[in-house]
Amino acid sequence: MKHKLYLFAALAGVMMGLGSCSDFLDETPDKSGSAYIYHMDQLYGLMGSSDLYLFSDARYAQYGITGSYWNELEPYNDLTEYRPEFYVLGMESGDPISYDRYAYGTDDYKEAYTMTFTWTPSWERIYRFNTVLENLDNVVQTTQAMHDQVKGEALFGRAYYHFLLLVEYSLWGDDAPGIGYRDGTGAGEVPERQTVAYTLSRINEDLDEAESALRSAGRTTFDFEHNYRPTVPTVQAFRARVALYRGDFETAQTNAEAALAAHSTLVNFQGNPDYELSVLAPINYLDETNTRVARIVNSTICNGLYTRREDVIPEYEELFLPHMSQVAMPISEKYYNLWDHEHDARWLYFYSNYMQLLYASGIALPIVLPGDEVPTQNCVTWETQQWLKPWDGASYMRFTSNGTNLVMLGMTTAEMYLIKAECEARAGHEADAAETLKTLRRTRFTEEAAADNIGGTLQDVIDERCREMGQLWRFFDMKRLNGTDHANLSIVREIMTDPTDLGTVTTLTIGPDDPRWAVPIYAPEAANMGWAQNEGWGL
Repeated sequence: MKHKLYLFAALAGVMMGLGSCSDFLDETPDKSGSAYIYHMDQLYGLMGSSDLYLFSDARYAQYGITGSYWNELEPYNDLTEYRPEFYVLGMESGDPISYDRYAYGTDDYKEAYTMTFTWTPSWERIYRFNTVLENLDNVVQTTQAMHDQVKGEALFGRAYYHFLLLVEYSLWGDDAPGIGYRDGTGAGEVPERQTVAYTLSRINEDLDEAESALRSAGRTTFDFEHNYRPTVPTVQAFRARVALYRGDFETAQTNAEAALAAHSTLVNFQGNPDYELSVLAPINYLDETNTRVARIVNSTICNGLYTRREDVIPEYEELFLPHMSQVAMPISEKYYNLWDHEHDARWLYFYSNYMQLLYASGIALPIVLPGDEVPTQNCVTWETQQWLKPWDGASYMRFTSNGTNLVMLGMTTAEMYLIKAECEARAGHEADAAETLKTLRRTRFTEEAAADNIGGTLQDVIDERCREMGQLWRFFDMKRLNGTDHANLSIVREIMTDPTDLGTVTTLTIGPDDPRWAVPIYAPEAANMGWAQNEGWGL
């Protein structure tokens, strides 16, 4: 414990210093210097900050989307694909940082900025929660209920962020290196890296204590207006996720059903003006002579979602916890083939937008056709059509902020229905699982008959999780299924050793026992803490 966490050297803002408790008590919530933190009301206010979960909320407009937790995980699944032809010919080698990760390279992990996604903000928030917990009894008190609410919220947050770190930086097995559980604020304290099982035991202890404190505070019903403040149903929803990850399906189902008993709203995409499709731009496919437009594909967009951007998130009624991240990569053939392209509103609204073709520099081009004086925009030549695949154009786009596409990291009612269905399927109750899936899908499809076209097998549930939760969550599922079920899931993809040269294509296989299911820690940070680096990356 002699080292100091590298990340704390750069911390700024509320409760981020490495000073003593008395230093914390001399801080002000807004760093203005106008008052000291000495009263429980102030701790209560700090725990109500939407910044704790990086949520851009119209009710708290001073906060923005300032991070992208788990962003590193988006390439590490079988639903994301950079086909060599698409990357070289279409994107003219695109974003080399994204491709380095996609190819399981290490260059990106040698840069300090990689810590700014999941690593640093998670530890920052853990430090905030610990500081609150250490000082609960050192400030002027108000009511026992407020004391217990703040305690429960802080314990929940500490467990939440340790779990995010665990899923990303640790393998699944109980005996694998976990995440050191930080429960203090001392400047020289670095938590020892213990096992996954130990980390999970501490997460579950915090969740149990959080639930007890929130019950004592009377926070037993779901509070949508203040859903950035955890309640008992929030704890139950998160416990369901943790239990599912570990294969404790009885606990997962019990908690998912308890959470749904408190909050079960599903958003119906039909009849909502935010979800009405508008044509963003026509894409013109030329004939074999490249002299006329043979067919037109319209690139569409949910204009209400796009123009209102993150302002719609506070209204999204499925959220137990408003926590967002971002995605940007194109989808794979596997993912493309999972969709009902005609009736599934999730496909029609969020993926069938052809954004990748519009943004790629070598595909949709302005071309002057015979007889015209001005270029026809967004033309796809016959030669390009010979290698272009239907899934190359598709990428997730829904809520947006600062040009990025936001996905849910916080728990949703949809996730709880999926957990419930999976546990039912695993218990042999496939008819019940099918009905649970149909309840979800009837809010997602343009017609009920298509929504009901699903069974209740475990694979049906896993496929529906892919459709509902998307690429970022597939890493979570592949990792847990290999752990709980020995599912033997691998990532097999074609990559280029030189991402500008199609002649360097080779096959990359990440098997179920590959150590690279644990993302590497920034090497100087690992050395500074005295933690062994995750294996397999050559760092």
